[in-house]
Amino acid sequence: MQFEEDSFYVEKTKNGDLKAFGKLVQKHQGYAFTLAQRILNNHHESEEAVQDAFVKAFQAINSFEGKAKFTTWLYTIIYNEAIQRFRKRKNHSDIEDFREDCEFHSNQLDGFSLLNSNERKEILKEGLSKMKPAESAVLTLFYLNQFSIKEIEKITYQSNSQVKILLHRGRKNLYDILQRQTKNELSQLL
Repeated sequence: MQFEEDSFYVEKTKNGDLKAFGKLVQKHQGYAFTLAQRILNNHHESEEAVQDAFVKAFQAINSFEGKAKFTTWLYTIIYNEAIQRFRKRKNHSDIEDFREDCEFHSNQLDGFSLLNSNERKEILKEGLSKMKPAESAVLTLFYLNQFSIKEIEKITYQSNSQVKILLHRGRKNLYDILQRQTKNELSQLL
């Protein structure tokens, strides 16, 4: 399906066109669900979080001034909704812990490029589901949704250094998870 620019639908929605907001939902629901899923790691709860976030976005659409991209504004709402649900569910403090220092070498994933695209997606999806929500969400925003660090700062209310630490630590942790996962699968084959 071919979509117009977000600003086109935003203006129509502000003028009372409900179908225009429906187009925004269709356009962004996949990435919205992926972000919520990375935080909540629960399909049903992620669907509910995304639905509630879209309702909140619709109710607040007139407050969107266009100073940032619409997706930054929308993903902030989705992120906040998912984090709020996560905190209620687990009263978890790991989401605020950003002090670990680690090192990651991207060239260590060269063998990963040998797998076909669908296999890679499934392996990454499984690896991301085993990570801390903050790391998984930031990796998803940066790599899958291709948001800049500055945009991620706005969405997550984290400082530049905190986002970079989450990216750094997230890459390292994802690498470790994928390495363990691969070793387990190889040992089962032998």
